[in-house]
Amino acid sequence: MSEIVSSYCIWIFIVPALTAMFILLFGNKKFLREWVALIGMIITLIISIVILIETQSKVLIEFGSHLRIDSLSSLFSFIISVIGLMVIIYSFKYVEREKEKGIISDKKVKSFYWQVMLFISTMLFATTTNNIIILWVIIEATTLASAILVAFYWNKDSVEAGYKYLMLLTVGISFALFGCVLLYSGAASSLIKGEPLQISVISEAAKAGIIPSSIILLAVAFLIVGFGTKAGIAPFHAWLPDAHAEAPTPVSALLSGVMIKVGVYALIRTVTMFYTSFSIISVFIVILGIFTMVVGVFMMFIQEDLKRFLAYSSVSQMGYIIMGLGLSGVVPAMSGVVKDGSYISMYGSLFHIVNHSIIKSLLFLCVGAIVFKTGIRRINELGGLGRKMPITAFCFFIGGLAISGVPMLNGFMSKFTLFLAGVKVPGMVWTTVVAIICSILTLASFVHVSYRIFMGPISSELKSLNISEVPASMWLMMFVLVLFCFILGVSPQVIYPILNNATNVVLSIISKGGL
Repeated sequence: MSEIVSSYCIWIFIVPALTAMFILLFGNKKFLREWVALIGMIITLIISIVILIETQSKVLIEFGSHLRIDSLSSLFSFIISVIGLMVIIYSFKYVEREKEKGIISDKKVKSFYWQVMLFISTMLFATTTNNIIILWVIIEATTLASAILVAFYWNKDSVEAGYKYLMLLTVGISFALFGCVLLYSGAASSLIKGEPLQISVISEAAKAGIIPSSIILLAVAFLIVGFGTKAGIAPFHAWLPDAHAEAPTPVSALLSGVMIKVGVYALIRTVTMFYTSFSIISVFIVILGIFTMVVGVFMMFIQEDLKRFLAYSSVSQMGYIIMGLGLSGVVPAMSGVVKDGSYISMYGSLFHIVNHSIIKSLLFLCVGAIVFKTGIRRINELGGLGRKMPITAFCFFIGGLAISGVPMLNGFMSKFTLFLAGVKVPGMVWTTVVAIICSILTLASFVHVSYRIFMGPISSELKSLNISEVPASMWLMMFVLVLFCFILGVSPQVIYPILNNATNVVLSIISKGGL
């Protein structure tokens, strides 16, 4: 892999950070916060596209020894930039209506935009670093940046959710710090390419047998708990339902659509390098993924709050991603060789990361549209909205079908890839059986909830309201995400080159312990 030196590694997260600072200082006027946020995200997206194109030629972009972007990094930064831009556009009308209703003040509107831009900046920063301690610091920074958004409304429920979110994630991520320090201390005695803080150097030290096995296993356990908490993996997911429910809906889309994927990114960077040496790691991750999948889908059936329903759906879908991440290491751990089963597993996991980002952002934006018009989140207080909000109803139906794995939609393609992976990997057919059952249960839960919200007579709580479709800037963002669902469902080859290169990067980490 050739290397080039470029400042793109810095600008990808500096641009949204500077945008946040500008809005904080000068965003008292509406156009100075909305248009500056929009321009900042457009520039960020352009940079991410340039980086994505550069890395598809097997180019490694570096800026110093601690900032590095490869095909895997560029995939995640592109997802964050796309969803970030759509959330900003969607927020224009959403946040303005919150102000008109007296829910938030004009000062809070300004706070919303600079805090969201800062949150996006921290997530992008996490995808660029090659320093294991800086990676931990930035993952923690995403927690701090998003905690103030979870508690944004500053009422009893949101403050409680923000406190729970901050405490659980901080405690969880502290375990990741212990794991990072252990790996650093184990590699510090080596002189391999100098700096033992670099993830690539730790990888080489591990492959060379310099880090003791006991240190590696203990560190990996800490990393799985720490970054797994960030990713919303059961049983470390307790923060997720409250945070998703109480945050402003555009923020919920960011939390579920991209932030929990940053935790998965950190796991990929730090844990997969040890697959070929320790079979127990990949098997444990598979089991953790299946457990997460089952817990999430069963919890969906007992939710009456729409946003908590979607939050537990996110937990379940993270199980598919983690299952694929674990399956990709089972064969190398058994034979020391990366084979087809490993490729399909990792490809399916990354594909589902992309699809889940699209689908869950779509679903949360649909729920935001419902709250925007009705002010109601409880499922039993809704009904008959399909006639009043046909575009929102259509988009929600498509999102529910996509996340359930119905053919012709993107969720089916990534789930089918993961089902195939379970069959390909020796002794793991049972994972495919469980995953298919969970998909059927997911479909049943979404059909049930969709019927209660959009079908039947209008509920008594809604009869006095003048309900109509949301403004064009809101439903257009939902419709664009629906198009993505169809495009990737009918023509998955569109994204194949990007996913293929990212998959090969991960397989290189597994087989060689580094880039």
